Amino acid sequence: MANPVRAAKATDERKNTVALREAQEADRVEPRADAVSFDPRQGLVLINLRGGWVFGFPPEQVDGLENATPTQIANIRLSPSADGIHWDDLDVDVSLTGLMARALHLQEWAPRIMGQIRSEAKARAARKNGLKGGRPRNPSSPGSRKTGATHG
Repeated sequence: MANPVRAAKATDERKNTVALREAQEADRVEPRADAVSFDPRQGLVLINLRGGWVFGFPPEQVDGLENATPTQIANIRLSPSADGIHWDDLDVDVSLTGLMARALHLQEWAPRIMGQIRSEAKARAARKNGLKGGRPRNPSSPGSRKTGATHG
């Protein structure tokens, strides 16, 4: 008979392993900051990103900061995971990914360069390819065998 405590512990360990792997992947691909500050002279919140990049934005672009004083804006901190910034006095949180996506209008132009836009030309090409039998098989796909092996 299986030990339910041992089984629960093994399940928890697997969940922790998966969560750790997901966090490491997010840390690798998503923006993370080393430091954040407010430069009142420029009127910009400056985020020093890992890898040496600096991202700046005017605080009035963030909901909840439109009427904040420079002193309130300067009281800023990084989230523990360094993927967001927070103003305690104003109860405002912003994710770096969301902030950068909004600033760069990624939702509008990124799909075009990543091939995710549907167009009549793409649909026509797909139909034409389908009439020819679709995409050619990949020689290393399952079900196909390489020949040429010699047996002695």
